[in-house]
Amino acid sequence: MIYEGQMRGTVVLVRPDLDSDLLHQQNQVGVVCEANFNYDHIYVDFKYETGIYSAEALLIFLSPDDILENLRRLPAETSPEIFKALWKIEAFLGYHDVNWTFTAMQIARDHPAMQPLCIEILKNQISRNIGNQYGRN
Repeated sequence: MIYEGQMRGTVVLVRPDLDSDLLHQQNQVGVVCEANFNYDHIYVDFKYETGIYSAEALLIFLSPDDILENLRRLPAETSPEIFKALWKIEAFLGYHDVNWTFTAMQIARDHPAMQPLCIEILKNQISRNIGNQYGRN
């Protein structure tokens, strides 16, 4: 689960299929510097600039437990490249360091076929948090 106050320092990926992005950062990795869920404003730092995005425009990692479970459930015929990439992501996230998490997100970005196994739209996590907060699943 992710909450507004925990967003600072979270590594995100700007959706590659985003139609309108004034900074032209589609499919780029950034780090959240501020978030306001009430207004759906997520401020993301990139190397030379900061942009404002909605939670719908950003991808975030699934929980490490979910990623590990997806890794365990990979079929035997899964390509070694996908297996190795997902294993690296799971391992790098275990370091709990923004630099390793950034590297893990770059791996996820570079392997679109495995993205459903490790990342999701930020808005989905926020929606689950709201549901859990009020006892809905």
